[in-house]
Parts: sequence; C-alpha cells; structure tokens
Amino acid sequence: MSKVEITNALIEDTNIKTNVQLVANTYMDITYDRLTKMLSLINAQLNQKLFRYYQKYPERRIGFHCYHERVEGNTHSNIFLKIPPNQSHDLINIVLMIEDLWKQLGKRTKTRGAKFKLYQDYNVDDESRCTRYGRKENNYVPI
Repeated sequence: MSKVEITNALIEDTNIKTNVQLVANTYMDITYDRLTKMLSLINAQLNQKLFRYYQKYPERRIGFHCYHERVEGNTHSNIFLKIPPNQSHDLINIVLMIEDLWKQLGKRTKTRGAKFKLYQDYNVDDESRCTRYGRKENNYVPI
C-alpha cells in the first residue's frame, strides 16, 4: 500500500479518531522499545479503568495506533485512538484519563526532571494533512 492509501484507510475507518491529534512527549532521549512499553502500560491501565474485562472482550478495547518519532532531546509518539463503537465514555474524558496516566508515569521515571506531556487537539483543520504528518516517520506500533 502506498502512503496515500494508508492515510485514506485510516481516515475512512470510523473507529479510528483521525480528527483528534495526540502527541505523547517524553522530553528524553529513550529508545523506541522503552516508549512502546510505556504506552502499552498506559493503554492497559486505561482499558482496566474503563472496562475491566477488556482482555476477555478485545473488541471493546481502546487501542493506540502509535507512530514514534525522535528529535533531539524528545522521543515522542503521534497517537491515533481506536475507540470501539460500543464504548459509552466520552472522547474528551478518555483523552483526559490518558493525559493523567501519562503524567503519573513521567513522575515515576528514574530520570529526575522528566516531565511527560500529552499534546491534544480535538478538532484539527485538515484531517488528511494531520494524518499524513502523524505517520511521516513510518515507525508504526499498534498497541
């Protein structure tokens, strides 16, 4: 598949929220594997809070489509949320829970002074451009 086809497939899927831009910033130089483990932990904690039987019913699980990126002093991930249609929680509340869990994880890191932040934009101007930008590095990790 070409980049345009992948972008269009993400936009056409109604369960993937491409109109919401999330960026999980670490402000540290860490490996992609460590970032993936952190985001996987956040995802498990989020799903546990929202629906404790999420492992038994994977179709009700909230997923992260992560595209990792590294710039000097900040390894971060562009995230597209996959929210199942039967999810009763509001999108804004889900993002606020993710933000809270991400900040808590940043406080627990071994490196002092690491301030994890979650950038969020709930209504992007151009969904296609935002999706292309989010996946520009092609370091895709499904969580």
